[in-house]
Order: sequence, then C-alpha cells, then structure tokens
Amino acid sequence: MNYSLERADEKVSPIHAQGFFYVGRDISYYIVFDYIDPEGYYKRVVSDRNLYHREIARLYSGMKDALREEEVLINGIRVEPVIRLIDIGFRGLPNRVFIVYGISLDVELKSGVNKYINKYAVETIEYNYEVYWIFPPNSKIINVDMGSYKWEILKTNILAIYGKRGDKTPGYEEITFELP
Repeated sequence: MNYSLERADEKVSPIHAQGFFYVGRDISYYIVFDYIDPEGYYKRVVSDRNLYHREIARLYSGMKDALREEEVLINGIRVEPVIRLIDIGFRGLPNRVFIVYGISLDVELKSGVNKYINKYAVETIEYNYEVYWIFPPNSKIINVDMGSYKWEILKTNILAIYGKRGDKTPGYEEITFELP
C-alpha cells in the first residue's frame, strides 16, 4: 500500500493512508491517501475540468501500474484488481488533500475456507497507515501470515494491519478465512 504521487513540478507529500477491504462473495476495497499540498496543486486541479480529467487519468495509470506489480491469488487463482473509482477531495483545508481509490477483485468466493495471497516488492513505508479487512458476520479469520508485520484480529471477522513509516513492507500477505 505504499503508493505515492510522483510530481516533479509540485511538492505534494504523502502523510497517511487507510485501506478498507470488504469481503462478501467478492472483495472490494477503498484506499484513501492523505497528502499535504502546500502549493495548492490540487486546488487548481479541481477548479479546472480539463486539468482534473488529466490528473484522474494520471492517477489511474499510476495505480494501475502499481497494482500490476502485485500478484494476487484467491484460492490459488490469479486475480487482477480492477479500479472502479478515483476521487480527489479536501479535509477542511485546501492544503489537506485526499485521494480515494475504489478497487475490486472480481472473484466468487465460496462458502467455507478461502485463501487470499498477495505478493509484491518489499519497500520502505513512506507514511503510517492502517488497513481493515471486514468479513461478513459469522465469518472467521483462520490464519494470517505477514511475517513480522504488525496486525491483529479485532473480532473473529475483522482484521487490522498497521504500517509504520520507515518500516519495510513484508512483500507477502496471506489471509485464510471461512465464510458462512
């Protein structure tokens, strides 16, 4: 989840991120990135329709490239994440920008035991983040393997993962879960 904006001409800095994975018969997730934008780049972007569409296309392309580098397996079958939504907004001030991505894994999960595996490059984390996996009621998280990464099962069906700035991503995530 270490996706940063690369703008050579602007000083937009990542400060925090959150991911929310919702599991039902498929998996949909939203990643929200928070940035400090001291020069007001995104204020200009949202006020200019053409610039906005170019920026959304740039963000889409960057996220698509990042997702292509990951290998996502559900029950042993490779699944390609699909970007469904990108939006830009502000957290009260024009220099506090957020960008949200809505992504889905188009796979039909089965009743019983399922396994999610994600393999990706190990990177240094640029900002703190939290990721929450929310499974349906009566589901159960059976096993989590993320090396020494910090995570905890908050309920039998809710998993929280914590990334801390300066740490390394594990490069491997495995979650085994049972759906009703």
